[in-house]
Amino acid sequence: MKILHDLLMVAIPSQLCALLPHFSGDHLNSFRISLIGKLYGRFVALLMLISGFIFSEDVLFSPNEYKLMKHLQGDTEDINRTIETLFCICSYTVIVVSSVLNASKHYRTIRDLCQLDEYLVSHGYVASYSCRYVGTLLVLACSSVVLVAVYYIHFESDISAKRELILIVVYCMQMLYSCLFALYLRVILKCLAQRIEFLNVRLDEFTRQEKQLYTKDDWLELSNLIEIFCKFRYINENMNSITGVGLLFYFGFAFYTVTNQSYLAFSTLTTPIQLRKKYDTIGLSCAWVLAETIIMAVICSSFDCLASEANSTSQILARVYGKSKEFQNIIDKFLTKSIKQEVQFTAYGFFAIDNSTLFKIFSAVTTYLVILIQFKQLEDSKLEEQVQNEV
Repeated sequence: MKILHDLLMVAIPSQLCALLPHFSGDHLNSFRISLIGKLYGRFVALLMLISGFIFSEDVLFSPNEYKLMKHLQGDTEDINRTIETLFCICSYTVIVVSSVLNASKHYRTIRDLCQLDEYLVSHGYVASYSCRYVGTLLVLACSSVVLVAVYYIHFESDISAKRELILIVVYCMQMLYSCLFALYLRVILKCLAQRIEFLNVRLDEFTRQEKQLYTKDDWLELSNLIEIFCKFRYINENMNSITGVGLLFYFGFAFYTVTNQSYLAFSTLTTPIQLRKKYDTIGLSCAWVLAETIIMAVICSSFDCLASEANSTSQILARVYGKSKEFQNIIDKFLTKSIKQEVQFTAYGFFAIDNSTLFKIFSAVTTYLVILIQFKQLEDSKLEEQVQNEV
């Protein structure tokens, strides 16, 4: 089963982290989710839920115990860090839980893809996708966040050993699942895009043929291609459905983190030089912003690549449509309403995910950053008034 071979390198860590079900069987007839895999996934999800609840409660009701800097920062910074930590816990917890709950649907989607691969391989499909460079970039970006966070938490804070461990675990879990989630999406979506591209090339061959009369074999081949395109459309929709909730919570966390860390970097840069060392968290801010930007870019570009390839099918079909009256009848029969619509991937229906999403996010970040800066200026002005009144 080719798709399982293509996913092998990313499937193993994804299964260990319960993002992908554990499969058993080497052939399509025996292919299924293993019982041990089901129990393991539920155990990991339950563990994440319980630990997430305990961590969230402690962070929410003891926010001062998680102050990253030894020296006092403003209320705006402290509140933002607390919310960011809560978002962090919710993000990776929801990614795991939603993956486990959608395990059966995920299995059916992979099984359908295995069935389609039999047709593709029999017609000469041999392409595969390597995520070596993208994977290396993601691992380096996420590792830098963890290393910088450990430095600030352990050496620059007065956090107790217990809460220091909690905060490091939370950051590690978020980076682990963000990296793995993005990497798995990259591989599976690129594999789907390559398969659709292969079919599009075969379909485009009909536009280059100049025949007065097309044979029955031509009609049968076109019918098979269009039927497979419809099945790929169904698989694409299922993949979006499986990952939709996780994408929504991840992008929510990423948006807030990029906004907050950009604001904290601004606060550090605007702090007087003689006090800057006491409040300096710019290293962590830069690491967060860089890592989240890279992860979002990988996810957005992967969905955009698949959507672009899938949408090009309709354009090729339009050219084939005028080749023959018989082709018109076949296309009218199989080209359903769903395949005429533009393929678009969303975060659980809230917003579209493509290459323009990153630009929209940073436009929104700029807007909210201005608002946060205004709050900071208001807070500083009130503090100055209090000092003047005391004098």
